Amino acid sequence: MTTRRGFIRTGGLATGAALGGALGTTAPVATQAGQATPSARLRTILAGSVPARCVNCGDVATARLAEMHGFEMVMTGGSALSLSKYGIGDYGMITTDDLVDFCRRTADRVGLPIIADADDGGGNPLNVYRTFQRMEKAGAACVMIEDLYSAKHLSGFDEGKIISSEAMVDKVRAAVDARQDDDTVLLVRSDLVADGGPLDEAIERVAAYAEAGGDVIFIPGIPLDQCRRAVEAAGRPILTGAPSVQAARNNGVGILFVGAMGGIATGAMDRAMAEFIETGAVGSAGGSNLAGARRLELIGNAETVERARRYNVQREGGQ
Repeated sequence: MTTRRGFIRTGGLATGAALGGALGTTAPVATQAGQATPSARLRTILAGSVPARCVNCGDVATARLAEMHGFEMVMTGGSALSLSKYGIGDYGMITTDDLVDFCRRTADRVGLPIIADADDGGGNPLNVYRTFQRMEKAGAACVMIEDLYSAKHLSGFDEGKIISSEAMVDKVRAAVDARQDDDTVLLVRSDLVADGGPLDEAIERVAAYAEAGGDVIFIPGIPLDQCRRAVEAAGRPILTGAPSVQAARNNGVGILFVGAMGGIATGAMDRAMAEFIETGAVGSAGGSNLAGARRLELIGNAETVERARRYNVQREGGQ
């Protein structure tokens, strides 16, 4: 097995089909059932010319809804999980076990390629090596690691610490060598801009991370109109947010990251509860309730009824 993908610096804008070589895209690998693996499908998606749409999910229900609506992929995001599972911010307080478990539960229910947030990979490169393999076993098509560690994203408090570019490159190399499936994608992230650092240095960082074996880049806080420059420097597609698919396409974005769904859902619940306390009834806020056939589709009622009939689950006493 090749332990490290060679870095390919493409000429001009590296998006769409031009990234096929940089991503090592080949014919999709088939599973025993004759279907391409999620990781192979993800590489095929990334080699396309249209920005792929990715929802940041904090629970499996959100990921399932994304699948029902036709999104190309989902992220099992640490920020969304922190809010959904523990009611806290993305402060660096959830564990690698939390993230691996979330990926596994999502893969059990959803067939979309999963980008699994691994935060800092669990610590030093040895932790990263093990975490990458655990995420692969949990069903991740892509694993994201970042150069930020310690307490982070605390409003009104200093941001977490950014490790040296050299230290992050060691982590990237460990992740690449840990890969069991050659198609598993490595997403490399620099939080330097979000930490108040210069964009030029952040772009240099992700280019170095790509050269070490990263397949996709992410720079939180990068201005949308600077994405093409980052893609050209790294020779890799970029994941970022944008106001629309067209805006993403116009600025060379490979993966359009939709990170607001958790906040939208929480906001709807907040309004419904406020209305109930004020008026004694849910009222107009209840109009967003997922009910009827759509809810049954979400929870997998039809297939479960099919199994129930097949296996005679109503047989008296289960005998």
